[in-house]
Amino acid sequence: MSSISLSRQFARWAAQLRYEDLPDEVIDKIKALLLHGLAGAFLGTGIESARHMVRMTMDEEGRVKGGSVFGRNEKASRSASAFANAELIHSSNLFDSYRMLTHPGPVLLPAALANAELENRSGKDIIVALACGYEFSCRLCDRFIPSTAARGFRPSPIYTIMGGALAGAKLLGLDEDGLVSAIAIAANFASGLNEGPRVGGNEMAIHEPHAARNAIFAGLVARTGHIRGAEHSLEGKAGFYNAFTGNNEGRLSYVFNGPDQVDPSSITEGLGQDYKLLNVIFRMYPCAGYNQPVMELLKEMVQTHQINAPEVERVAITMNWIETLYPSPAFPRFHDWHVARVGETPYYAAHVVVNGGYPVAGGRAFAPADGKRLEDDQAVIQFMGRHVKLLPSEQYPMFSPTIDIRMKDGREYSQHYPYARMEWDFEQLSGRLHESLSAPDLAPLIQVARDLDQLDSMEPVFSSIPSWESSHG
Repeated sequence: MSSISLSRQFARWAAQLRYEDLPDEVIDKIKALLLHGLAGAFLGTGIESARHMVRMTMDEEGRVKGGSVFGRNEKASRSASAFANAELIHSSNLFDSYRMLTHPGPVLLPAALANAELENRSGKDIIVALACGYEFSCRLCDRFIPSTAARGFRPSPIYTIMGGALAGAKLLGLDEDGLVSAIAIAANFASGLNEGPRVGGNEMAIHEPHAARNAIFAGLVARTGHIRGAEHSLEGKAGFYNAFTGNNEGRLSYVFNGPDQVDPSSITEGLGQDYKLLNVIFRMYPCAGYNQPVMELLKEMVQTHQINAPEVERVAITMNWIETLYPSPAFPRFHDWHVARVGETPYYAAHVVVNGGYPVAGGRAFAPADGKRLEDDQAVIQFMGRHVKLLPSEQYPMFSPTIDIRMKDGREYSQHYPYARMEWDFEQLSGRLHESLSAPDLAPLIQVARDLDQLDSMEPVFSSIPSWESSHG
């Protein structure tokens, strides 16, 4: 074990990081991540389940001088505002993804926004803090994600609370020692089980909001100076990795592909030079992340080759094996992954072939004109059962499918979709978000995110989303 702990290496880097240190592409990515989160929050203000959670939060923790909540005039306590805003983003299904099973945005953005607002920080300050938090979260989870899922924990809240705590603590102005303590405290707060995803429960809807709340609290506790976090809270014998991966030596029980061993000391290699946060992707469709590249690729193939469903003999989808055994090969929701089901990959693939695409979050294109539920489209269900086949592979990277289409007349089409195609920059993302929001609703979000490093406060960010009544009636 290194004499300099992992948490101290991250804390030292974060404490010293300045806006001027960030590469242009990192700044652009942070702005894009904020834009995506704002679009999700806008959609979330129109979702009744999210509104209900926000109302409950305001009733319990409303505060005159607290933090802002998107679409509300009332304010809430610092932690409660982070919870409420995280709920709005997460409920929309329009949030980011890193290595399939973690979603930093619904945690890091609300935590950072709450502290930036209440600590009177600038746009440049929050860009730096988010760069710290995203990079920490991405590096911490990277190849460990499947092993954490196999322990019965849902990786997203487990790892993103850590990034949220570092981002939030950076905005609180904590020094290196304070950041080390914030990391350790957050490690003790990390939680979220995979039993819900395994059996179809929906308690994971509050995993990210709860992580955002606790990320805030970890920093506040560290700021008091009365709690001193363990120096090796991450890689210690009884620390974070031992708890959430089964050991502290980098042995992996499951991997998407590649070696089943990681050197824990490699987690900080290239820190501040090579940014893993650039590999975060943007989910657009309201379904599991591993379906996103399948739908994107099929839509492209259908349009390019003018494919009509009645002329198709077979659609074969080769994808990473873990993607067919969600939430983990240790206890998949469906052992018989080869059986086509509504809500699984073959269903979404069939919908794209039959209808030319699938509605993005907030979008209406490719939805039934008669208002019927998407799940009741019998043409899709029949095509799914007769023509779509899944081919799991241990050789394929995650989120990188290959699709082979065989037509009844003998024509064949094959195309691969690498993960990197979903690593959009600001302009690519803003172009795609027009599918989810109208131009008048999206324009203020684009402007405030693009101008983030020019802001003196967070007020323009929160005011970019109108009140519930004016935006949704």
